[in-house]
Amino acid sequence: MSVYLAQIPLGRIGKGQGFGPFGNLDLSSVGEAASAFTSILSKIIGVMTVIAGIWFFFILIIGAFGFLTAGGDPKKIESATKRIGNGLTGLIIIVLAYALIWIIGGFLGLDILNPQDVIELLGPP
Repeated sequence: MSVYLAQIPLGRIGKGQGFGPFGNLDLSSVGEAASAFTSILSKIIGVMTVIAGIWFFFILIIGAFGFLTAGGDPKKIESATKRIGNGLTGLIIIVLAYALIWIIGGFLGLDILNPQDVIELLGPP
C-alpha cells in the first residue's frame, strides 16, 4: 500500500526534486550545492541591483520634473533638490556597499563576492 502526500506517491519523491529551474539538481556534493546556491544568490542580487537602478532613475526624473515646474518657488526648488540628492546618495551607497564587501573580502582573504569558493573552502574535506 502506497502512502500519498499531495497526490504524489512517497516512493517517487527523490532527492533534488522541487520547483523551478533548480528542481532537478543532484545536491549530493558540496560543490554542486555551492554552485546552486551561488546561482540563486547571483540572480537575487542581479534583480535587486536592477530594481535599485530603476528606482534611482525614477527618483531623478521626479526630482528634475519638480525642479522644472517649481516656477521660482524656493520651497519647491529645495524639495526637488533634496529629492535628487537623496537619489544620488542611494546610488552612491549601493556602489560603496559593493566596494566595501570587496575590500573586506580581500582583507580576510576570502572572495566573498563568489560564495561558491567560500562554501567549498569551509565545507567538509
